Amino acid sequence: MASAAPLPEGPAAAEKKVAEAATADPETLAADTEKEDGTIVQTDTTLHGFRLGAVVAGVCLGSLMISLDVTIIATAIPSITSDFGDTSQIAWYPAAFTFATCSITPLAGKMAAVFPINRVYLSFMAIFLCGSILCGWAPTNSAFIAGRAIAGIGSAGVAANGMTILVKVAEPRKKPMFVGLAAGCFAIGLVLAPVIGGVFTARATWRWCFWVNIPVVALSFAVISLFFRPPESQKETLSTRLRKLDLVGSAIFIPTVFMLLFAMQQGGQNHPWNSATIIGLFVGSGVMMLLFVAWEWRKGNGAMIPADVVTRRTVFFAVLFAFCHMGSLTIATYYLPQWFQVVEGVDPFQSGIRYLPTAVTQIIMTMTASSLALRLKYYNPWFFLAPIFLITASALYTQFTAFSTPPGHWIGFQVIQGIAGGWGMQMSSLAVQLELKDSPDLLPVGIALVSFLQYLGASVVQVIAGAVFNSELRQQLLGSVGLTAEQMGLLLGAGTRSVRDVADQNFPELLNPVLEAYNTATTRVFFVPLAGAAVAFFLAFGIKWTKIEGAK
Repeated sequence: MASAAPLPEGPAAAEKKVAEAATADPETLAADTEKEDGTIVQTDTTLHGFRLGAVVAGVCLGSLMISLDVTIIATAIPSITSDFGDTSQIAWYPAAFTFATCSITPLAGKMAAVFPINRVYLSFMAIFLCGSILCGWAPTNSAFIAGRAIAGIGSAGVAANGMTILVKVAEPRKKPMFVGLAAGCFAIGLVLAPVIGGVFTARATWRWCFWVNIPVVALSFAVISLFFRPPESQKETLSTRLRKLDLVGSAIFIPTVFMLLFAMQQGGQNHPWNSATIIGLFVGSGVMMLLFVAWEWRKGNGAMIPADVVTRRTVFFAVLFAFCHMGSLTIATYYLPQWFQVVEGVDPFQSGIRYLPTAVTQIIMTMTASSLALRLKYYNPWFFLAPIFLITASALYTQFTAFSTPPGHWIGFQVIQGIAGGWGMQMSSLAVQLELKDSPDLLPVGIALVSFLQYLGASVVQVIAGAVFNSELRQQLLGSVGLTAEQMGLLLGAGTRSVRDVADQNFPELLNPVLEAYNTATTRVFFVPLAGAAVAFFLAFGIKWTKIEGAK
C-alpha cells in the first residue's frame, strides 16, 4: 500500500519556521537533516566573525603548547637530573610522553567521532594540564615520569582533534589556511622549545618549562568552552557510545605500540638488539599487531580505525608520507643543536639561537603553503617539493666539517630544511580531510591517524638515527682516534655538554680528533633522513590529484 502524502504545513507552522530562522545565530547557522527516527539534527558547525577567530586562536594555542612539551626538556634534562639526584631513569623523560601520545591518538580520534568533539577536546586538554602541573611540582623521578605520561595522553587528544575542529568550523576555502596556521604554531613549538627550555633553566628553574603551560592552556580551554559549542549530531545512550569506541581494539592496540617503542628505546642501550628481551618485545608487538588487524577487520566500520579509512588510496599514502616526512624532519631538531654544542663549542642557549634559521623559515613556509595550495587548487605539488628540499638539506648536512664549516653554510642549509618542513608538515592532514569530506564521522579518525603516524615516525626514525650515531661514534673513537675502552666510556658517560671538558682534562692532545669523530658521526646520521625523504617522495605518487574544496 502506498504511503499517504504528507499534509501541507499550515500558516502558523510556516510563520514559526520563519521566526526561528530569523532569530538563529548567523555565526552558527546549521543545515538541518532528518534522521530515520524522525529527529532533526544540526550538522553544520561553520563559524564566522569573532567566534571563528576565537576558536582558531584557542586551537592554535593548544597546538603550540603541546608541541613545546615534545622537545622543551632537551636542554633542561641535566638540571632535572641534578635536582632529583638520579640519572637512571633519564630515558623515560621523553619516552613516557611519546609512548602515551602514540598509544592513545587513534582512540582519541575515535572518541571525537562518537562523542561531541568539543567535550572530547576539552577533556584531553584538562588531562594535559594535569600532567603539566604534576611535572612542574614533581618531587621525585617517578612523579615526574608519571606527569609526562599523563601529559602525553592529553597531548594525543589535543593534537588530533584540534585539526578536526578547524576543519569543522572553517568555510571550505579557508580550511587550508587555518590548518596551515595550526601546523605553523605546532612547528613554532617544536623548533623553539629547546631555546625556551634553555632560557627557563638558565634564568629561573626547569619547572617553568611546565608551569608556563598552566595560564596558556587555561586560556585556550576557556576560549574553546565559550565559543565552540557544536550542536549534538546523535542522541544515543552512554552505553551505546561506549560500544562504538571499540575498547577491545584499543586494549589490543595500546600494548602493541608500547612493546614496539619500548623495544626500540631499550635496544642497543640497556639490552643488545639480539637479546631475548628485545626480540621478545618485537615478536610480541608483531603478534599483537596481527591480532589487532584481525579484530579491526572483524569490526568493519565499527572499528577504532575503520577499513573504509585506511583502504582509501589517498589516506593510505598520505599517512605513510606523514610517517616518513615527520620522522626525517625531526632528525635535524636533535642533531644540529648537538653539533653546535660539541663541534662548534657553543652553550645550549647559543645552539638554540643558531637553530633559528630553521625555525623562522619553517614557520613562514608552514603558514604560506596552505594559501599557495589554495591558489594552485591542488596540494599535490607540495608532497613532491617538500621531500626534494629535505633530501637536499640532508645531503648538504653530510658535508659539515669539524673546523671549517662557515656560518653561511649552516644558515643556508637550514633555510632549505625549513622550507621542507613548512611545505610538508600539514599536507597529509589536508589531503585526508579532503578525501573524507563526504564522511564526516570518519574525519576525526582520519586526522588522528595522520597525527599518530607523525608521532610514530618521529620515534622510529629517531631510534634508527641514534643507532647510526652510536655505532659510528664508537667506531671513530676506538679506530680513528685510538681511545681505549676506558677512555671512551669516560667520554660517553659525561654526556654531550661535557665532551670538550672531559677530553681536555683527561687526554687534551686528542681533543681535536675527538671533535672530528663527533662531526663524522653526526654527518653520517643525516643519511637517515635523506633515505626517509626519498621514500616520502615516491609515496607522493600514490596520492590522488583532487581539486581543493572551495578553490576557484
